[in-house]
Amino acid sequence: MQGSMYRDTGDRQGLAENGAGSSGQPHVVAVGGLDPRGGAGLVRDLLTAEALGARAMLVGTAWTRQDEGGVKGVEPRSPDMVRAGLEQALALCPPRRTAVKVGMVARGSIAAAIVSGLQAWRGPVVFDPVLGASSGGSLFEGAPADLLPLVCRATLVTPNLAEAAWLTGLAVETLEQARQAAQALAASGSAAVLVKGGHLSGPATDVLRSPAGERLFAGMRLPGKSPRGTGCALATAIAVGLARGEPLEQAVDAAKVWLAGRIQAAVVIGDARYL
Repeated sequence: MQGSMYRDTGDRQGLAENGAGSSGQPHVVAVGGLDPRGGAGLVRDLLTAEALGARAMLVGTAWTRQDEGGVKGVEPRSPDMVRAGLEQALALCPPRRTAVKVGMVARGSIAAAIVSGLQAWRGPVVFDPVLGASSGGSLFEGAPADLLPLVCRATLVTPNLAEAAWLTGLAVETLEQARQAAQALAASGSAAVLVKGGHLSGPATDVLRSPAGERLFAGMRLPGKSPRGTGCALATAIAVGLARGEPLEQAVDAAKVWLAGRIQAAVVIGDARYL
C-alpha cells in the first residue's frame, strides 16, 4: 500500500444531484484504519465521500483484524509513512475545496505525525477520535494527552459519549453531562466539538459547541440495531460539507439528515447492519 490511495468517484448521478462539476468538486483526505469488512474506517469514508459527490484521497494509519466478536488485531503503520502520505495527499488536492477527516490513529506517535503533516494546512479538519470498535476491542493505544494536540488542531472533533468521557475524565451519560464535556473540550483548546448523543437514553441529541455558542441537534431514534460505521460516515459527511464551503452548523445539519436516511435504508449482512 502506498502512502495514499486516490479514488475518483464514478457516481455521476451523485455529482449531478450535488451540483459538483470537475472544477468545483469537493475533495476529502480521509486518514484512518482499514476495517476488512468495509463497514467502518477508510472504506466507509470512501463510500460516504462518493455518495455525496466528493473525491476521496485515503491515507492509512493501521490495518485491523475484526469480526462481530470485536477487534482481533491491529497493525499500525509507521508514523513517518503516515505523515508523508498525508502531505502527499494534501499536495494533490485543491486547497479551497478540500477538507481532512481523521479517524483511527492507533498510537500517540501517529497522532503526532498527523499534526506534523497538517502543519502547513489551512483548510478544515474533522477529527473523529475512534478509540474502539462498535463490536468491542481497543483501536487506540495511549493516553488522552496523546490525542489532545490533534483535538486542538481540528476544526471540529466528534466524540461519542464514551470518547468524550475518556478525553475529559468526566462522566458523560446524560445530555447535561454531554454539554459539560463539550464545554471542557472547548476549554482545553478545541475549536469546535460535536458530542454525539446516539447512546443517550431518550432522544438522540448531539451537542455542538463552537465559537458561535451551543446548538443541540435532536434526532429521532430509529428502530433496530445501529449500523456499523455511523460515526465514520457522519464525520466524513461533515468534512464534505466543509470542503464545499458550508458553515459548520449547516455542514453538521446536512450530514445528520443524510445519515438518518442512510440508517433507515441500512441492510443486514450476517449479524450486522451496514449503511
